[in-house]
Amino acid sequence: MIAHSDKEDAAATRKKTYGHHPLTAFVDHGPGGTGEPVAALLRPGNAGSNTAADHITTAQLALGRLPKKCRRGWRTLIRTDSADGTHDFVSWLAKRARWLS
Repeated sequence: MIAHSDKEDAAATRKKTYGHHPLTAFVDHGPGGTGEPVAALLRPGNAGSNTAADHITTAQLALGRLPKKCRRGWRTLIRTDSADGTHDFVSWLAKRARWLS
């Protein structure tokens, strides 16, 4: 996302502009799901794509938006692009006693 100045907590991007590198999370409730946005983390334009801490924060924000009845005992699938495939993020997902796939 391009911002028009650095006053908006933006940072220089690799394309020599100012902007943000957001992470977003959407919830899809099966075949008829709406794909509604539930979380977004607005990061500076120079933020790395493999920052596990940012991906964990975004996932936590998204999971916190699920109804309480869906947080435990349900199988929750988290899908990401390959940039999220860092060891730290995958280890967080696979942590013992988690209900995530």
